[in-house]
Amino acid sequence: MHALKRILRYVQGTLHFGLHLYPSSTTSLISYTNVDWGDCPDTRKSTSGYCVFLGDNLLSWSSKCQPTLSRSSVEAEYQGVANVVSESCWLRNLLLKLHCPVHTTTLVYCDNVSAIYLAGNPVQHQRTKHIKMDIHFVGEKVSRGQVRILHVPSRYQIADIFTKGLPLVLFQDFRDNLSVRQPPASTVGV
Repeated sequence: MHALKRILRYVQGTLHFGLHLYPSSTTSLISYTNVDWGDCPDTRKSTSGYCVFLGDNLLSWSSKCQPTLSRSSVEAEYQGVANVVSESCWLRNLLLKLHCPVHTTTLVYCDNVSAIYLAGNPVQHQRTKHIKMDIHFVGEKVSRGQVRILHVPSRYQIADIFTKGLPLVLFQDFRDNLSVRQPPASTVGV
């Protein structure tokens, strides 16, 4: 109940904030993904979060509980990578149909080194067979050059805002990076 009150207080104090979009000459897709492994105290399910930028503009985002339990942080993170790769593929196809094709490789930033290694080396091991479909899906996109999975230090992992509580300064920095801001000062009547 305390957390709900805190959230409602935050929402009431930020009703005037909105997502700002800007003209951008860059037409590349850049994604950030992160997972808070086993963070639900009742179910031990993980929370996945991602955001996808088209150039400098936030285009898509998600924060949700993963549908299944993950036996390791690598498994949880890799499911998060697979989710954002799937979303990025869908966005690439949508942009193609809108006659705005993306000609560059989609960059996916993840802070889990093991998940990044697994994406680049989809060797089947006994310990990873339970995430086999995700490995094949992401591995195919990587081998075709459509997606590249890169490391981002946690300090710059914007998707953290979708998965966990953050210190105020870091939260505000990530919120600004998502272009969620107050409207510009009005010049009406001046």
